[in-house]
Amino acid sequence: MIPARVEELARATGGTVLLPASRPRLALKRVSTDTRTLAKGDLFVALQGKHYDAHAFLRAALERGAAALLVARADPDALRLAREKGAAVVRVRGTMAALERLAAWQRELTKARVIGITGSTGKTLTKDFTASVLSRAGKVVSARGSFNNEIGVPLTLLEVRQDTDYLVLEMGARGVGHIRGLCELARPEVGVITNIGVAHLRFFRTRDNLARAKAELLESLPPGGRAVINGDDDYAGLLRELSPCPVVSFGYSSRCEVRARDVEVDGEGRAVFTLGVKGGGKARVRLPLPGRHNVENALAAAAVGRIMGVDMECIVQGLQEAETTGWRMEMIKRPDEITIINDAYNANPVSMRSALMALGDISRERRAIAVLGDMGELGPVSEKAHEELGRMAVEYGTDILITVGKKTRLTAKVACAAGLPKGSVFATDGVDKAAEILRAIVEPGDVVLIKGSRFLGLEKLAELVARDRVA
Repeated sequence: MIPARVEELARATGGTVLLPASRPRLALKRVSTDTRTLAKGDLFVALQGKHYDAHAFLRAALERGAAALLVARADPDALRLAREKGAAVVRVRGTMAALERLAAWQRELTKARVIGITGSTGKTLTKDFTASVLSRAGKVVSARGSFNNEIGVPLTLLEVRQDTDYLVLEMGARGVGHIRGLCELARPEVGVITNIGVAHLRFFRTRDNLARAKAELLESLPPGGRAVINGDDDYAGLLRELSPCPVVSFGYSSRCEVRARDVEVDGEGRAVFTLGVKGGGKARVRLPLPGRHNVENALAAAAVGRIMGVDMECIVQGLQEAETTGWRMEMIKRPDEITIINDAYNANPVSMRSALMALGDISRERRAIAVLGDMGELGPVSEKAHEELGRMAVEYGTDILITVGKKTRLTAKVACAAGLPKGSVFATDGVDKAAEILRAIVEPGDVVLIKGSRFLGLEKLAELVARDRVA
């Protein structure tokens, strides 16, 4: 559904054709903003920001086979190469705004039912579970990875095709009005708020502010839409008040329409529970990845499935067979029986607690090693949260703690005070030193959790320890 002719592309983006394509029809495959992942036949949008300008990569985009360029400017060399390659070039006033206009044009054409998902934790896995459930009832497009901002949401919208039945979007926010802006573009009919935690308090300062920012998703829903909220969250009442449409709640308590009971954890830390839906029966579910906290993510997805008319058997199948995004409770088993839990994508107090609980569930009689990195963007609660992290590590049975970063030095100190022997606690400033220590101490049979905020790059450590042998 991306414009098939360069003139259409120019109209959709408010641009001017600098160079027509060598063929009347562009047959663009998809939209790309990154030459590293660009494929032949893509439209390359040269985005600009405070610290980057993709116009420096126009030649690279053309060499990789871009069929068209969307630019704010084009030098003679780029135009000459585009002409040689037969690629079209459209100039716009601002490429970011043009990307949004192109996505809005796409949204007008699609008949797909749109689901928006936000919350402090669990957005991406809820998105994965929801997409899997809905795939049992039709064709689904969902956000890749964590495409949840002003770039990721338009790019996901632009992957919709004529036969797409459902579009599942993840929506993040770093300020008031961010989610509202994404909703004006995507116009969801179902909005899911996983929970209201303390992530990103650096930007919002208080949980009340955070809750109201997340509630922008519900306030943007049409009267005939549906809101899905965590009925056990302490902000559930406020979210109900702010929703202009009927609310479906999920959780563990009897007041929730979609409920989990009899939760157990198997030998690999995977949750097994009874899913109950008011008016829709009940069924036993076994989730495909470790962490009992994922029950709530699964319940939210089940609620969306129910709203969309998916039957219970297909909901269960979708939850149990979901393919989840990497670096989120990704469990890797080595031949020497070392188990790695790679949860290195990001971290906040709630997700840290959940991951440490999973480490305890999986290790049981084995040695539990936690490699924990700094938690970013916590603002006024940062010091308290890192102190509590040390206590949580001890509470959930961590045997060896390796911390990475300046903030988690406090975590290491508190863990020692809470009873973890000093010889079992290592405070490091970076991944290299943490890797050196982990290499020296890891043994067959150990269970290793690796988790921290994204800026630390702890996935490198996960890659190291996942090798067949300890170097």
